Amino acid sequence: MKKFLSLALAAAALCIAACTNNGYKITGTATGAVDGDTVMLCDFDWETIATTVVKNGRFEFTGVQDTAAMRLVVWTSNTLPDTRIATHVALENANITVELDTAANTAAKVSGTPANDALTKLGEAELTINKRGDEIYKVMIDQTATEEQQAEAKEQLEQLQEEFINLYKDFIKANISNVAGTTYLQQYASMLPDEDVATLLTQVPAELDNAQMKELREVYDVKAQTAVGKPLKDITATTPDGKQLAVSEVAAQAKVLLIDFWASWCGPCRAEMPNVKAAYEKFHAQGFEIIGVSLDSKDDAWKQAINDLGMTWPQISDLKGWECEGAAAYGVRAIPATVLVKDGTIAARNLRGDELAKKVEELLKD
Repeated sequence: MKKFLSLALAAAALCIAACTNNGYKITGTATGAVDGDTVMLCDFDWETIATTVVKNGRFEFTGVQDTAAMRLVVWTSNTLPDTRIATHVALENANITVELDTAANTAAKVSGTPANDALTKLGEAELTINKRGDEIYKVMIDQTATEEQQAEAKEQLEQLQEEFINLYKDFIKANISNVAGTTYLQQYASMLPDEDVATLLTQVPAELDNAQMKELREVYDVKAQTAVGKPLKDITATTPDGKQLAVSEVAAQAKVLLIDFWASWCGPCRAEMPNVKAAYEKFHAQGFEIIGVSLDSKDDAWKQAINDLGMTWPQISDLKGWECEGAAAYGVRAIPATVLVKDGTIAARNLRGDELAKKVEELLKD
């Protein structure tokens, strides 16, 4: 009996060793942290997977991951509970190191796999751009700055936004074969050109083609059906006065139609509305029309925003929020979003500001 028990214990020990070798081990350092500070391993919805504490400036997580996944390592100060640092980690069955500095404004360093090495470089680049943005924003809120200085600062911030987009696009392209690239594709697809996303989706490895990726692929299949050169896809929903109105009805009476996806709660939509109004006032007499498709869920808020923003063109909504059927028909996952239509054919998508006005003028002349 004793011999049998010894063999069983030996087998268990071998199993534990094998599981450890095939699993992950996150070894972390937290400069500036104190013993007892909490460190959590969380999913991207901030649900806690595991918890540990800092001891002698170090912390550790071990386990086995079925499929590589993006996770958060979150340090929280026990003396200042509102003080925390969250770091992206590609959780893979490997030895992974995480280096945090809880006092300095620096990017965390993660390493141990190509995906984590890439995340460190990305974090450093993000921090550099953000620091430049902080300096530019100071000018924008400086009451002593001239109008010219603030206008220049606004233009610089727009350029930084383009830098961010290019940074994420390059990162995703370089890492589409690992979990970091595929996760960032899911997060930032709406910032990238549709054709780039469609190409990247064909490069996702089978083992990372999860439910979220399949959902994204479905969205971009719809977008391909409503791309430039494709026929108008009709939408019918309710107007503010309770009547049914189809986009095709409005299109039939316009030389050029803008389908404007927006919502009362959407700050960027409100910020863009003066440009939309300006284009409407300038070109409406020449045959330019707009129909707003709202992703609101509250009737009163929708109607109040139409009034407050002075939107005098037709409006429709099914008041289903992000479940808006009209948005789904065009693969819209972020707003504001626009679709320009001429002669029943989609002529452009997602133009704003001066680009929108220029394209409308061009289409009206053709």
